Amino acid sequence: MKKYLGLLALALICLWHPAPARADTPTTLDEYRAAVAQTFDLVTRAAAQEPGERAALLNQAASILEAIDAVTLPSGAEIPVNNRALIALIRDAEKTQAAQTRLAALRDALAQPLAPIAAADLTLLENILNHPPFVAESSALPSWLQDILFLIERYLDRLFNQTARGIFDTRDLIVLFGIGLVVAVLFYFLRGLRRNFVKAEALPSLPQAREVRTPNEALSNAQQFANQGDYRNAVRQLYLATLLLLDQRGKIKYDPTLTNREYLRQTSNDPRATAALAPIVETFDRAWYGFENITPAEFDAYRARVEQVKEL
Repeated sequence: MKKYLGLLALALICLWHPAPARADTPTTLDEYRAAVAQTFDLVTRAAAQEPGERAALLNQAASILEAIDAVTLPSGAEIPVNNRALIALIRDAEKTQAAQTRLAALRDALAQPLAPIAAADLTLLENILNHPPFVAESSALPSWLQDILFLIERYLDRLFNQTARGIFDTRDLIVLFGIGLVVAVLFYFLRGLRRNFVKAEALPSLPQAREVRTPNEALSNAQQFANQGDYRNAVRQLYLATLLLLDQRGKIKYDPTLTNREYLRQTSNDPRATAALAPIVETFDRAWYGFENITPAEFDAYRARVEQVKEL
């Protein structure tokens, strides 16, 4: 029985590896400097050996830094220390030269005296950190518009980067087609809107300021508008001339408050008057209320229909 107990105790001793010792209190800055210098010496000695013979010295060097997880500065401030990446580099016998270089840089940095920080220095640093590139530049654009512009910029960046690499997704073609269609519709709409505004601003206001009272006055106004290229107002003047002509011939009773359909109903007892007025009303509705462009040829045909009213 004693033999088995002895073997069990020996097995437990072989399986137990004590964890690296940790200091109960944080290491001082001077102690940390000494620990880094000692680690550097051990790694330097290991570098002089063959890689297969370095394990003992490298493990000893790594254990020195493993025991340090915090450093107390002379001011009393305590800062954490994380040397895990450096410790892993030290334990790798194939990277001893790199570990030696890192330790030398750390040793030299710790050797520099701590400079006192003045309040003016902190103010200057705060001012620097509060300006680009450390903070984003303020923009007068609304946040939702900035988000849209950011999405467009990100999409275009992805699109052109893929194009340069020869990778072009089908959805990119669909999106580009949709964007092109929207741009075309907007362009067509704005062009028509601008054309109407330009014409309205370029026209003299006198003929529109008062209603005409005779067919000849309306025909004269129509010619003036046609000469300026404003066929929409010219069509309106010809329509007024038509109504005044029909009123003179007793076909209708002209009243500015009546609608076009009411004028057509007044001619229901005269088929010839109805046949002459109907296409004139239709063209007027399209040009005036529908804002359809009237070409010079269409205007000449419209004027010819109005001239035929004189024969009723």
